[in-house]
Amino acid sequence: MGVDASGFVEVGLEEGRLRGARRDGVLWFSGVPYARPPVESLRFAPPEPPRPWTGTRDATRPMPIAPQAASRLAAVMGDFSRQQDEDCLQLTIATPGVDGGHRPVIVWLHGGGFSSGGGGLDWYDGCRLAREGDAVVVGVNYRLGALGYLYANGLSPGNLGLLDQARAIRFVREHARDFGGDPDAITLMGQSAGANAIAALFAGGHAGPGIRRVILQSGAYGIGALDTDRAGEMGERFLHHLGLADAPDRARDLSVATILAAQGAVARETAQLGETAPPFHLLAHPPGLPADFRFDTLAADAMAGVEILMGVTARECQAFFARDPRMACLDHDGAQARLQALYGDAAAGDYARRHQARPDIHAADLFSDWISDFVFDTPTLRYADRASAAGAGVYFYRFDWQPPASDFGSCHCLELPFLMGTERAWNGSPMLGPGGPQAIERLSATMRAAWLAFARNGVPAAPSLPAWPRYARDTRLAMHLDDQPRVGNARA
Repeated sequence: MGVDASGFVEVGLEEGRLRGARRDGVLWFSGVPYARPPVESLRFAPPEPPRPWTGTRDATRPMPIAPQAASRLAAVMGDFSRQQDEDCLQLTIATPGVDGGHRPVIVWLHGGGFSSGGGGLDWYDGCRLAREGDAVVVGVNYRLGALGYLYANGLSPGNLGLLDQARAIRFVREHARDFGGDPDAITLMGQSAGANAIAALFAGGHAGPGIRRVILQSGAYGIGALDTDRAGEMGERFLHHLGLADAPDRARDLSVATILAAQGAVARETAQLGETAPPFHLLAHPPGLPADFRFDTLAADAMAGVEILMGVTARECQAFFARDPRMACLDHDGAQARLQALYGDAAAGDYARRHQARPDIHAADLFSDWISDFVFDTPTLRYADRASAAGAGVYFYRFDWQPPASDFGSCHCLELPFLMGTERAWNGSPMLGPGGPQAIERLSATMRAAWLAFARNGVPAAPSLPAWPRYARDTRLAMHLDDQPRVGNARA
C-alpha cells in the first residue's frame, strides 16, 4: 500500500484492493462497500457482508446516495444533487495516512428524518476534520424511507437502515487498521436521525466493542420509536398505494420510482402541523430494538462507561416552521388546539401556562418553541440526566449562534457547517444568512477543535473555550456556543 506519483493510493482489504486519491491534504476513498447491494431478493432484507471482488476497485469518485425524495429542509440547508442507487451501502473514508497508525476513528451517521441525506454528501466531507485532528473520518450511507424502515408482514421486518448502520460499524472496526485507524478508539457521531440511530444501536446491542465515545447532535428523542400498531398502519398505507395489500412480496420487483411515489403518498396523507416524526423510522420491535425501547432509559443505561458529547440548538423547530405558510395565520387558540389534538390535554395546558408567562409572544414562535422543547430539549436533558447517573461521562452543549436578521434563528442543522463539509458546499445555505461560511470561521475552528479533542481523549476543549465542565443532573451545566462561548445552565 502507498501513494504513487500521481497522487493515487491503493489499499488491500480482505475483500479486495481499493484505489483512492489524495484530496485536501488527506487520502480519500469513496464508495467502499460494507455490505452486498440490497437489490432483488435482498431488497427489504437485512444487510449481508460484501462479496470479495477481483482487480482494484475505483474509490476515487463520489458514491451514490440511497434512493430518496427531496429533503423537507431544502429551503433551510440548501439543496443537493447526487446520483441515487439502491446499491448504496457504502462508505466514504478520509484518513491522513494508510501507514499503520493508531488514529482515532470518527464514524458519521447523517440526519435527514430517516428519509433523506447521504454519508458522502459534500456537506459532510470529513477531509478537514481528518487533516486537523489526525483522525480517520468515515461517512456512512444507509437505507432510507420505506426501503430502510418499512414494517410490513410478508415483506419487511423494519429497522433495516439501523441494521445497515450496525454492519457498517462492524466493517469499520474490522478494517480500521487498513486505513490508519485504531479499532479500539471509535467515536460514533450523528445528528438528528443519526443521533437517534446511535442511541438505538446501543439499546439494541449493536454498537459492539471499540466504541469509546459518542457525539449526539440534536437528537429528536421526543418522536420515540414506532410501536408495531403504528408502524403496521404505515405499512398498510404503503402497500395500499402500491396496490399490493394482498401480495406484499411483489414490492421487491417494483421500480424505485414506484416505491418512492408510494412513500411520498403516505407522508402527505399523514402530515400534520406540529408533527415532526416521519412515517417510516425506528421500530420498537426486533430485529434491531427491544419492544420496550425508550431513548432516555434503555439507550442511556446502555451507554454506562461511554463518554458522551451531546446537545441541541437554541431553536430547533424553526427549521421546520419558519417558512411554513400555515404558521402565518396561527393564533394562540389554534396553536393550543393543535397541541391538544396531537399530544393531549397536558400539552394544551402547558402551552396556556407558557403563553400566560410570555403574553407578548407570537403564537407561531411559542408553538415552535413548545415543539422544540417537546421533541428535542427536554428529552435530551432526560437522556443526559440518566446517562450521567448510569456512569457515562457527559458533556452538554447548547448552540446559541444565529445569523443576524434570520427568521430561522439557531435552528435544527445550523451547527453542521461549523463542523463538517467545505465552504463551497455550504455557500448559499439559507440558514447561514448572507454572511455565508466566512461569517462562522472563528467559532467553526473552535468547535472542530473541541469535537476532535473529545474524539481523541474524551474531553471537549479548545484554546478559545472556557473550561467545559462535566454535565450533572443537579447543576445541568452546558457550554453555550456563540461568538463568545460561555458556561451556563443547559436550559437558559
